[in-house]
Amino acid sequence: MIDMQNNKIIFAGAGPGAPDLITLRCLKAIEDADLIIYAGSLVNPEVLKYSRKSCRIIDSAKISLGEIIDLMRKTVSRGEKVLRLHTGDPAIYGAIGEQMTELDKLKIPYEVIPGVSSVFASAAALKTELTAPGVSQTVILTRQAGRTPVPHGQEIANLARHGATMAIFLSSGDVNGLVEELVRGGYSPDTPASVVYRASWKDEEITRGTLNDIDSKLKKTGFIGRQAMIIVGNALDRDMCGKSLLYDERFTHGYRKAVKTAKPVFPATTNVFSNRKIAIYAITAEGAETAIKLSSSIKSSKVFLPFRQKDKFDKNSGTEFFGEGKFDEVLARTWNKFEGHIFLMATGIVVRKISKLVDSKTSDPAVVVCDQKGNFAISLLSGHIGGANRLAKFAAEALGGQAVVTTATDVQNLMAFDEMASIEGWKVVNPEKIKVLNSMLLEGRKIGLMIPRDIFNKYYSSKKNLSFLSSPDKISSGNFDGLVIRGKQYKSSRTPVLLLK
Repeated sequence: MIDMQNNKIIFAGAGPGAPDLITLRCLKAIEDADLIIYAGSLVNPEVLKYSRKSCRIIDSAKISLGEIIDLMRKTVSRGEKVLRLHTGDPAIYGAIGEQMTELDKLKIPYEVIPGVSSVFASAAALKTELTAPGVSQTVILTRQAGRTPVPHGQEIANLARHGATMAIFLSSGDVNGLVEELVRGGYSPDTPASVVYRASWKDEEITRGTLNDIDSKLKKTGFIGRQAMIIVGNALDRDMCGKSLLYDERFTHGYRKAVKTAKPVFPATTNVFSNRKIAIYAITAEGAETAIKLSSSIKSSKVFLPFRQKDKFDKNSGTEFFGEGKFDEVLARTWNKFEGHIFLMATGIVVRKISKLVDSKTSDPAVVVCDQKGNFAISLLSGHIGGANRLAKFAAEALGGQAVVTTATDVQNLMAFDEMASIEGWKVVNPEKIKVLNSMLLEGRKIGLMIPRDIFNKYYSSKKNLSFLSSPDKISSGNFDGLVIRGKQYKSSRTPVLLLK
């Protein structure tokens, strides 16, 4: 048995490529090593210039796992220092686990020095933030299945259902197939996508586009290879991202108190609720505190609490208290008087309480359910016309939580036609056509829109399957699968038409 005492193997991340992006600890390990085994197919050989002249340097791409372990064992047994140098950070696709398993069998100690991953070098090259309020608070690091399979449930299409930012390693060999999987999983073809080839290297190249055109753009550049990082998600589009509450003047935290006179910072599609009539309900003391906090962001809101909370929250002028068993009466009275209702309680309670009040998707108010801590805001009823999807996002921003919206168009980051009408203050003349036209929107069908040009440009100009129509005479020549028309009556026996006014 080998007694290594203080001698040990060092695994280190050599960073994404640029020699000056290795850590100081990695630099010292290179300078001290007697043997460096490095991933020659990926690690920039320039980082090896910091090694001693007497250091032996071996490219691991040309040898097997058994040979690597044998080299390590023989070298450390002589009291020499061994450095195993991986690209990026060794914890990501570094294959260090299998090496550690063999070293454990031999009772040879080791340590790991982290490195800068290519995913973060790529984000830096793109000058982007991978997480953004209101867009994505999750980053998925993954790879496409190939010669190395992925476990069931971790296929690209399954991961795409989350709608999060996705960083895809080792997958640029079949970008077309990758795009098909991403779209099949739920991403819109218009989702931003970027490919960074050899991030931080001298020959770094960036290709930007959408899932719809990224493959063709890559083929034109020719920069496709193993050292290409693919990043997908709406976080790449800064115009779609909200602002962090951390630096909002109205947000209090351990290092700064809120400025009461400051205006709240919310995404443009949700801030309309700051002046809407919103009813907020809570039952527990903790839920009541969250309700009061939320109401401070909505000028025309009113909080409804059980009478038992009166002593604690009576100072809040916008609060009404109800007696034991009177919650149903309060809801019956407030249901049609408020444009939106936010409940700080269990979803099951809310469903049972509002079931007798629900009438029509064109007339029901927005309903959002939050947990009592405000961690999640769920759009429950009247997501588009009533604005519950936007209200959920507004509540999540105000409480520092996460909005939960399950409407198909929202999941694919498409502006549904009825939601667009609601935002612009229009009414839907024939609501029975809403589902038909929104389904066409989801399917990427060809739709003509005869609406003001500035409104079309605001929501739909980037969608290649949608066309702006300046006048009715443009309709017949377009051969559209569907039409959205505002301000004019138009009938067609063959083409579904959604009428707005």
